[in-house]
Amino acid sequence: MVPDMSADIRQRCLEEATRLFVAHGYHGISMRAIAERVGVSKANLYHHFRDKEALFLAVLEANLARLDAIVHDARHRAVTPREQITHLLLGLAACAPEQRAIIRLADQELGQIGPEARQTFARLYHERFTGPIEAILREGMATGELRPVDVQSATWALLGMVYPFFHPAAEEVPPPTAATIELLVSIFFDGLTPREGSG
Repeated sequence: MVPDMSADIRQRCLEEATRLFVAHGYHGISMRAIAERVGVSKANLYHHFRDKEALFLAVLEANLARLDAIVHDARHRAVTPREQITHLLLGLAACAPEQRAIIRLADQELGQIGPEARQTFARLYHERFTGPIEAILREGMATGELRPVDVQSATWALLGMVYPFFHPAAEEVPPPTAATIELLVSIFFDGLTPREGSG
């Protein structure tokens, strides 16, 4: 079977664009620079992506697909909500630095693209990432593992705890260790209040 060179070039464009957007931001990098990094002409790059906004959205969607796979794995390999959240956070920690950073970059740079593209990304982000996390927490509330609270606020509180590890300068921020993940999950599920009899 003949390899699909067009698909290979598109994938390389996405990988290099991810690194460059993380390093320089949306306005800090040009299509010419991305084409040069990939080793293709600008015309070839525009053949795959009509403009920089389309490329940026494609980068976000590609990384959302990775998040979706991590969430899916957590949902199917772990049993309790606590185990699923732990598995999910460990999966995020295992991502390459630029893949972790793109989550925060999306939040910071989303205002640079048009409203239609923003709405598309917001919908996908909820469908593939925050929505499934909300479902995990909702199940925890239904079983009594978590007390009933606003599930959207609880989801953002959880993500806020790991947000520092999604910094665009991710190569300077080491991924959280398994011990760190265990601590974050413990704080989220149990709080920091001493348990009865632990003093």
